Amino acid sequence: MRRRILTALTLAAAILAVGCLGGLPGLGERRGEVVPPAIVPVEGAAPGEAPVYTFPFGDGEETIRIEPDPAVYAGAKEADRQLYLYEDLAKEEWIPIYYLAFANDPHQEPFYIDLLAALREIRDREELDDDRYLELIAVFVQSIPYKTDASTTEPKFPIETYMDGEGDCDDKSLLLAALLAREGYGVALLYLGEEEHMAVGVKSAGCRYRNTTYAYIETTNRSYAGILPAALADGTALSSDPLVIPVGDGDGLYAACEEIETIERALSASRDRVGELEEELAVRTHELDADRGALAALDSKMADLSRSGNIREYNRLVPEYNLMAGDYNDAVEAYNVMLDEAEAAVNLHNHLAGHAHDRPGSYLLAREYLTG
Repeated sequence: MRRRILTALTLAAAILAVGCLGGLPGLGERRGEVVPPAIVPVEGAAPGEAPVYTFPFGDGEETIRIEPDPAVYAGAKEADRQLYLYEDLAKEEWIPIYYLAFANDPHQEPFYIDLLAALREIRDREELDDDRYLELIAVFVQSIPYKTDASTTEPKFPIETYMDGEGDCDDKSLLLAALLAREGYGVALLYLGEEEHMAVGVKSAGCRYRNTTYAYIETTNRSYAGILPAALADGTALSSDPLVIPVGDGDGLYAACEEIETIERALSASRDRVGELEEELAVRTHELDADRGALAALDSKMADLSRSGNIREYNRLVPEYNLMAGDYNDAVEAYNVMLDEAEAAVNLHNHLAGHAHDRPGSYLLAREYLTG
């Protein structure tokens, strides 16, 4: 029996941003008032080519395309992004003022209306409940390519993130939070200053992040609501209590946390099982190599006996050879059963990690794995 060769059991890893806030936003000085960043539309601005977003959702794909007002987009690109303060304010006071100015600039409301109309069309066509609709909006924003601009630490207005077709953690978080807030969800920005990272929180019945009442949503890649990334790309673990910046105080919340917790348990269990099996497979590979060497040596000895005509000694070794060969084949069969289990665990883990856009399907697979 030929032994199957173990090459590699590779677990998928989410690609996450390194801390992408890059420090605190700029502050200017101006007497007598607080002036946050604001859009001044550039009338007569030439329209740019509107992006087309096609992204996975459920067991298929969806496409979004709208054409935002070029005057508002141009005004956003040219906006002064500093926050001007007339008095000393604590970071906990001025940081929310700063970021909410980007999310809530009134000139972006027609952009939000058009984008949400396109998302609602999908919701109504697919008869999505509130949890799946939230996931649709999240997957759409997560699917916008992640890119950070090394030349600036300042965030984009959401209309820019949409039109530019890229953004970093705060850019994409601003867009997602603004959309969810306008759809009636209780939503906040989670400002993680220690890790220089930003994410979105949505009110939930469970799976809450640290000291908050919110489920964590990562925006830099496609991932499940309510599951915290193990670490950012540079190895930084998210461990600080965030500054919570409320964006919407609606009654809408995320109620799929029991399914999310099942998926998270299956991800953890499959990852741990792969680690255990890899260690055992490595030991058994060494043992099989030694057994195969012993069989080859005995086979060579018997061939020499046959060529020399020493049939009596040859026949004496036949039972020994057959016993060794039988034991080797049994060991190979046991090895392959273990390898099949390891590959199944890898495939499940990678499927779950790569199908955050299909939470109901992932839940069924996760439940089957944990109860099977």
